[in-house]
Amino acid sequence: MNKVSEKTIERISLYRRRLVSELAESDFVLSRHLADISNSTDVQVRRDLMHLGCKGAPRKGYSTKELLKSINSFLDPIKSKNVIIVGLQNFSRSIFSVFKDRKQKLSLVACFDIDESKVGTSIDGIPCYHIDNLSSKIKEMNVNIGILSCSDSNAQSVSDMMIVAGIKSIVNFTCHPLNITRSDIYIEQIDITAAFEKAAYYSKSILFNADKINKINKIK
Repeated sequence: MNKVSEKTIERISLYRRRLVSELAESDFVLSRHLADISNSTDVQVRRDLMHLGCKGAPRKGYSTKELLKSINSFLDPIKSKNVIIVGLQNFSRSIFSVFKDRKQKLSLVACFDIDESKVGTSIDGIPCYHIDNLSSKIKEMNVNIGILSCSDSNAQSVSDMMIVAGIKSIVNFTCHPLNITRSDIYIEQIDITAAFEKAAYYSKSILFNADKINKINKIK
């Protein structure tokens, strides 16, 4: 299999979501339509879809049904992958909605916390266990993917426990960068703090430039 960049995978994932939400009723879709609703270019879309072996017809574009089938085959694992989440912060509960669509072959099977008021309960039908049971449950449930939503101070130790128990991919929502030296482990860092700081920076820049333009206009 040819190596595909992370950015390409992110765009193809976005194409699928846009196809399902906005273009599912269309028999065919043009690359420029996909580009318009995914903030890309038609050239980039065509280049990305070449990884799927998809070829569009002149003037008609791509068969929506066949394109979705190709994207599903490209992105989804052959067998369903079991996922766990460690740390039930308020925002982390929104992650549960991602797994409601079972067609994506990702199943959230358990969550873990140290808060005794949460342990032994279930959230959207997902059981919550104490963190002390993490290793045994990962092995028992054949978990492949772990989501970190715990405190920054515990992120490294929890990720180490995950990896020793057999997890191969970790999505890290904490602000603590993980120190993982093994080449067979994939880490996806979701830095929410950086995202908000970028938003604040660009908001400040936009307001500053708008204020500058208003002052210039008043002088004129």
